[in-house]
Amino acid sequence: MPEGKKEASVSKELITLTTYPYSDPSPIPEFGRLYPYNRFDGYTNAGTPHSWEMIVLENEHIKLWINPAVGGKIWGAVEKRSGKEFIYFNHAAKFRDVAMRGPWTSGGMETNMGIIGHTPSCSAPVDYFTRSNADGSVSCFISATDWPSRSNWLIEINLPADTAFFLTRSSWYNNSQLEQSYYQWNNIGIKTNGDLEYVFPGHQRLGHDGKHFSWPQDEEGRAISDYEQNNFGEYKSYHVVGSYADFWGCYWHADNFGFGHSATYDDKPGKKIWIWGLSRYGMIWEDLLTDTDGQYTEVQSGRLFNQSIAQSSKTPFKHSSFLPHSFDNWAEYWFPIKDIDGLTYANEQLSFYLTCTTNGCQINICANQPLEGCLKIEDNGRMLLKQDIVFATLQTTCIPLQISETPENIKVWLNDELIFDATEQDYKLNRPVDIATGYDFESVQAICIQAKEWERQRFYERAVDEYRLCLKKDPFYTAALTGLAGVYIRQVKYAKALALVKKALAIDTYNAEANYLYGVVNARLGLYTDAKDGFSIACQSIQYRSASHTELAKVLLSQQQLTKSSSYIIKALQYNVYNWQALQLEVLVARLQGKHNNAKALAERLIQANPLDHLSRFEFYKLGTVSANDFNAGIKSEMPYETYLELSLFYFNVKQFETSIEILDFAPAYAMVCIWRAYVKGVSGDLPAAVKLLEESTLLGSDFVFSHREEDVDALTWAINTNDCWKFKYYLALAYIQMLRKEEALALLQQCNNEPDSYTFYIVKANLLREINFDAALSNLYRAYELAPTQWRTAFSLCNYLAVNKNWEEALQMAKKGYHVNAGNYYLGLQLANCLMHTSNFTEGIKLLQQLTVLPNEGASEGRNIWKEIHVFAALDEIKDNNLQQALHYINEARQWPENLGVGKPYEVDERLEAFIESYISLLKNGVNSTELTQYIIDYRKNHPGTPYSSNDFLSMYLMNVLGTGDNKEAILSSWLMHDQNDMAAQWAFSFLKGDYNALNTISAAEHKKRVPLPYEILFEDRSFQFIKEMHNRNFFSQYKNLITLQQPTPMLNKL
Repeated sequence: MPEGKKEASVSKELITLTTYPYSDPSPIPEFGRLYPYNRFDGYTNAGTPHSWEMIVLENEHIKLWINPAVGGKIWGAVEKRSGKEFIYFNHAAKFRDVAMRGPWTSGGMETNMGIIGHTPSCSAPVDYFTRSNADGSVSCFISATDWPSRSNWLIEINLPADTAFFLTRSSWYNNSQLEQSYYQWNNIGIKTNGDLEYVFPGHQRLGHDGKHFSWPQDEEGRAISDYEQNNFGEYKSYHVVGSYADFWGCYWHADNFGFGHSATYDDKPGKKIWIWGLSRYGMIWEDLLTDTDGQYTEVQSGRLFNQSIAQSSKTPFKHSSFLPHSFDNWAEYWFPIKDIDGLTYANEQLSFYLTCTTNGCQINICANQPLEGCLKIEDNGRMLLKQDIVFATLQTTCIPLQISETPENIKVWLNDELIFDATEQDYKLNRPVDIATGYDFESVQAICIQAKEWERQRFYERAVDEYRLCLKKDPFYTAALTGLAGVYIRQVKYAKALALVKKALAIDTYNAEANYLYGVVNARLGLYTDAKDGFSIACQSIQYRSASHTELAKVLLSQQQLTKSSSYIIKALQYNVYNWQALQLEVLVARLQGKHNNAKALAERLIQANPLDHLSRFEFYKLGTVSANDFNAGIKSEMPYETYLELSLFYFNVKQFETSIEILDFAPAYAMVCIWRAYVKGVSGDLPAAVKLLEESTLLGSDFVFSHREEDVDALTWAINTNDCWKFKYYLALAYIQMLRKEEALALLQQCNNEPDSYTFYIVKANLLREINFDAALSNLYRAYELAPTQWRTAFSLCNYLAVNKNWEEALQMAKKGYHVNAGNYYLGLQLANCLMHTSNFTEGIKLLQQLTVLPNEGASEGRNIWKEIHVFAALDEIKDNNLQQALHYINEARQWPENLGVGKPYEVDERLEAFIESYISLLKNGVNSTELTQYIIDYRKNHPGTPYSSNDFLSMYLMNVLGTGDNKEAILSSWLMHDQNDMAAQWAFSFLKGDYNALNTISAAEHKKRVPLPYEILFEDRSFQFIKEMHNRNFFSQYKNLITLQQPTPMLNKL
């Protein structure tokens, strides 16, 4: 390093945080989108000091902390001179059940890749590596594998020597042979206090559902780009779109300080704002997530326009796919902004704010790195400024402009390069935001697209149903044939997949996807000549060219044709220079050819780009460059056995069996590792060793053994045929359940009889049985409880099953047993309170709810729902017994939002049910109708038009009818039925109001099936309907009408 040249530094630092840890990993498999990851269910409100080893990157301007033990999150970042945080540093590590796996902490910056939500590794240890670079910068690399997709991601967090920005260089590789889901967002926490303004260029905002609204003002004219103007409604998710912009930022006007982000539009078109909400509904999370640092908000950058949920599929904003062997990379800059009074634009060079007053206009500039040269500013071709500048990093300056009126079309040039064009930034993009007019969602194309949308979200069962529906309409629709074949390959239904792709090829022999999948499925069946045929024709497609060349190279390598394999590796890299598996194969083939120096050079190049590429690191070990200890020390992430298995299978799949076993010999003790060691030994001909290793695997525990790879099916089938231990059948059943081969899974579990001694086995089996055999499911849940009566999950599962089937007394006894052993467990506590409510033990249930402390998950409302409902039920019972004062007390309590139950009160609450019961009590008690209450009920729909329709609307229409006021009850009912003609509450209301009591009784007796929400889908649940029906059964409505009639006779009364 030349003398006097600045350098950044990288170090490790122990940071003590008050920590509220997570615990209680669930051994019950979570089948679906996140399998093989487990959940964590243990959270606490008792914090203790804990020292976290963090990586510190620092130069003289900024300092940032990275926590590899918590997902590699950038824990916080500070501008050193002012001491102000531009990324929220949470001084409490308060883990809460927010992520799809559970644990998550607020603040900092996290990277999320794979599927919607917080990445599965967001609170888990990840691999990391630090490096000082020749240019004076420093880097911290963090990396993990998303196991459901078998894709690998890497982030280089780089801090240059003399800048106020740090940059993140992200890369993501689909290491699998199949299309995978595609989701990537960076979430950055920032504080909310200080007069916060979101400076997000755009003209519209999208919801998660793809619907579009206005920005930066909402439809009511509120400036929602100002944080404090969001004092309405609940949580806010604003995906801002509509401008071609390469930046966004935030500014705290009270602090004269800000935060900026810059990335090219093609790298990061998505930008989002998340606000918890300013009512107690949102602000309760301040206490749940931090101790002293105050409320935060999130600003996010994404690879897509919105974080799309299922409903977004009905809009242009679909989900996206990650093609096999695809590699994506992008760069982003993050920096503080200071002392410029606001923000107009920012990039890695500078941030500026253009301001005009009666005294004239000026540009306030904050340099993000040393700047020297000529700054020019134009407006409509008129030169406002041309000045030579020399700025040090974070130097701020104010430059007057030669203009008195506000400029219209300002352009800013630095050293003759245009860096800002107001006309382009303000330009409203013409990209469509509504689905095409007349688009037929029942068409074959639309059904196939919907199937692909389910597949992209990892809802494979729904995808199969839609693909089959499409093929029922058109048996020769090739996109559905190949789509369904791809799902069947995931399910190891190779014969079915092969039949479908052959049918597609019989329609179009050059169909690229069909040829590629034909190659994949034949290779897996060992039909290598047919596989090479398929891959060779798929190579003609740019979309599948690099992937097909890669797969050809692997087939040829497995056939020991090293020279030919090498030629296809070269072809694969010609069309995708970042095809990481091809690069890894290049190292391997060079080593196998004895070209060790070449192999070392190739591996060195890969490790320079990705120091956490464990396969290249292992090749270094094979080449004698590093020791076994050095290789193993680099694997630091959660579930290290999965990393070793994945590396081993890379070699196994190209028939490098000795190397495959060598890697597994390094792996920690784990059943699937031992099974694979045995299987590879068996495949390579050493059957005695294979049998011995397989027997050893039976001694290892079965909990947290979640077989999930397609390759596991062959290994476990061999194990079952070699050894009669129940565990192998169980492991294969788990894989089959995930692959939606449930009948085969159940058959395997049935073969185990009562031999298993693991309670999780019986819960898994019961969950398979519950749809087809109530008694068998119940007996398995009792068996699980017998094996582990102190484990809360056995009591919870059994109680829940009994409750779902309305066996409330038995459920109550089980809930009491479970809660007695696990006092304070709020899952069991809420379950017990629910059972007490449904067995009319209201006083006991209310007392329990008063004592519970619920640490909720995001959007959870169960505790408050039970609180309200137990009080309403209690009030109805007191009315029956004519204890009207006590009934009124219960209704008033039903309106409360006790925060120990984990939910704060939102701004708007529909309390028509409580108001009606209170009005009824008033009539019974005093003979007086409360005009205030009845008017509130009648006017509610008019005053709250956006409220979801519910049985509370029946109360409004009923009062309009009884009191002869309001003339829009027909319009309300018509709109309600138009919104959802199958809504049972709407049908009930319609039948009641027209006096059709036969229909009314039929609807009342029908089972009301709850729809299960998809992840991040918020379903409205009409929880008043049960009470409306109960009040009808108790003749409340006829009595109410009679009481009103006695109080105030009027000819305006309508006959019901």
